[in-house]
Amino acid sequence: MLSPRRLAAVAAILGVVVVAALVVLLLGDLITWAAAGAIAASLIALAALAVLVLIVRRLDGKAQRMDQRIKKHEAGLAKVTTTLGRIESRLDRLAAAVEQSATRRDDDLGAILASLGEDRVNAITRAREVEELRQEVRALAKGGV
Repeated sequence: MLSPRRLAAVAAILGVVVVAALVVLLLGDLITWAAAGAIAASLIALAALAVLVLIVRRLDGKAQRMDQRIKKHEAGLAKVTTTLGRIESRLDRLAAAVEQSATRRDDDLGAILASLGEDRVNAITRAREVEELRQEVRALAKGGV
């Protein structure tokens, strides 16, 4: 298929040939001025129609290319959307794991602090018992062993 420029060049050459043929026919008195005018008007209408067809064809080609680009971008967006969905689900799982870890850590810290508190209470009780035993030992030592 010819490109629009080559087609326009061929149409211009044919137009010059047709005008020359009409002039020759008019000069030879083979057709009347009215018939030549009618032929010229119809040829101008056909040329305008051809230009319109070329314009529409070119616009259609551009519209098809734009449609292809849009479909390509939509496919890319669909991939991004699915990837974002996967990332979001992973983030949800990670957030849940972090919350569980924080809960476990809080429980562990609570248990450690409770254990330390029990150890302190036991240590204070043992310290009192040891002090009482020392006093008894001192009393016995003073008493005459």
